Amino acid sequence: ARTALPGRLTWRVARLAETRTETPTAETLVFDVPDWPGHLAGQHVDVRLTAEDGYSAQRSYSIAAPADGDRVEVTVQRVPDGEVSSYLVGGLSVGDPVEIRGPVGGWFVWRPTDTAPVLLVAGGSGIVPLMAMIRARARAGGRTPFRLVYSVRTPADRYYTAELRRGAP
Repeated sequence: ARTALPGRLTWRVARLAETRTETPTAETLVFDVPDWPGHLAGQHVDVRLTAEDGYSAQRSYSIAAPADGDRVEVTVQRVPDGEVSSYLVGGLSVGDPVEIRGPVGGWFVWRPTDTAPVLLVAGGSGIVPLMAMIRARARAGGRTPFRLVYSVRTPADRYYTAELRRGAP
């Protein structure tokens, strides 16, 4: 359920609705995606950019928040010389289109009906799919025990700092 199967993925035009700065080199991008089928915390999407000359490049990005209608959030770390991440972080303006395909993956997801304790371990940008799980648990009012171990190179590299400091129920 809600796991895209090879051959059944559809590219959809998504428009940037808002951005949030997470670190000096990372932003959360919130896209409006008409007819989005929904997703589970832990899934990812493919993002495709196509130039006027027809050249295209695509990358996969973890979804950063639980399903919210036609909205999809991804947090992107700008990679030096990265042709896609450099455009997504700082190159997009509200209203700009990109193509999104997904959701993809069903092996690393968390559902609000899951009751087993969860240990989340992340380094750097690996926090993104785990944050979707933390947010899904909070939105569902879940009481499943969650523990997060998160390592970064420097304090400036922490994603979602204020939200994690507040903690979740």
